[in-house]
Amino acid sequence: MTTPTLPAVHTDQPATSEIAPDQSRIAEFNQSGTLDVIKQFLLRQFVKKEIRENERQHVLTDVSIIDLQTNKTILGHNEDTPHFAASVNKLPVTLLVLEELRAGRVSLDTMLTWQPSDRRAGNGLLDTPNSPLQATLRDVLHDLLNRSGNTAVRVAVNKVLGGNAAVNARLAQIAEIPHTRLIPVDADRFYLGDTTSKEALFVLRKVLETQDTYGAYVKQLMATNIFESDGVRSQLAGNDYITLVNKTGQLYDPDGNNWHDVGIVYNTKTSKAYGYSMLTTAPGDNESATLRGEQSLKDMGKYILRFAGDAPTQQMQTNQAKQHPAKSETKVLY
Repeated sequence: MTTPTLPAVHTDQPATSEIAPDQSRIAEFNQSGTLDVIKQFLLRQFVKKEIRENERQHVLTDVSIIDLQTNKTILGHNEDTPHFAASVNKLPVTLLVLEELRAGRVSLDTMLTWQPSDRRAGNGLLDTPNSPLQATLRDVLHDLLNRSGNTAVRVAVNKVLGGNAAVNARLAQIAEIPHTRLIPVDADRFYLGDTTSKEALFVLRKVLETQDTYGAYVKQLMATNIFESDGVRSQLAGNDYITLVNKTGQLYDPDGNNWHDVGIVYNTKTSKAYGYSMLTTAPGDNESATLRGEQSLKDMGKYILRFAGDAPTQQMQTNQAKQHPAKSETKVLY
């Protein structure tokens, strides 16, 4: 994939009206008396500041933030600009697997079998040398979503969904995701392809919208995923009334270094939920820009969580100290 051209920065406010995200401002997110309109204004200012700094360092940045009660966009920036999706495109694969489950064509107990040549390096238990070559669909989904396993997505596409061409044909029937596709190499192999911030959030919402046994299972897998030091999850304050369900994607590649995070923040105290999607692509030969993209997801995530009511606690320091798993260094050929 060719790294997209960096678009011009657009803001709703002139530079002279920028509000720096100092601690006193951030504290306003946690004041119950603060009107939603003021909190949304502050959130937009904080996130826009991060976007401007990203784009100053040539980090292409797409952001979508939605109030899921009103279905209104709080902030949208470059929402239709494609990025290489990395592991974020494991979400549309999951969406199609859920369709198979609900149609009764497979069950969570369906046993899947594959070959040693199907193994792919990654963070999954099924990615390790000498790992099993057989597992239930339940366990494959666990590896796919909780650990972002790479063998698991190959198995799901080829053994459950009929291959990458069949997957793309089904995705093409969903009008809201014109850019979200796998990239076929041949009948059995593929790359995970592109998406946009708007499309990735749409897919995540579709994955979670049906509250049945299958929906509850995939929600739990993403709510407890292992990437505790990446992106928004690294900023969780440890409150038991906040649930974060998210999928990250990381990739180091000459065509562009990606750091992505798509998720929904649930607040059980207020019964409110907010969806976000943040995609960043830095030049593949610019390590400082890549680190900037990675850090911006944490910073924007902190503002989103505080906006949603996630008040800081001592637990937050523990979360930030954890080590994240190894990252993919190049595009994975599935």
